[in-house]
Amino acid sequence: MKKNKNFYMEKAEKIKKYVETLSKHFHKEKSEEEELIEDLKRAHEEWRMKEEYFQWATDPDLVEHAIYELKASKIKYIYLLKKAKELANK
Repeated sequence: MKKNKNFYMEKAEKIKKYVETLSKHFHKEKSEEEELIEDLKRAHEEWRMKEEYFQWATDPDLVEHAIYELKASKIKYIYLLKKAKELANK
């Protein structure tokens, strides 16, 4: 028996719903502090990657872009760091 494309699409959707349901069941809610720590880690990694990008950029336009990206990621990290300090002082 040959199954059509819709059959497999419907099966995939059911599997997707099961996975979403299971992940919600096992996923615990994170506190504001935990979320902020994760954001800080991501921002720091992004900043580090932008610094690396800047080191490898050679074209003047790409250097300018790298500088812009580097400054933006640094500002984001500093903002999140200030937010974390404020939360710690509450």
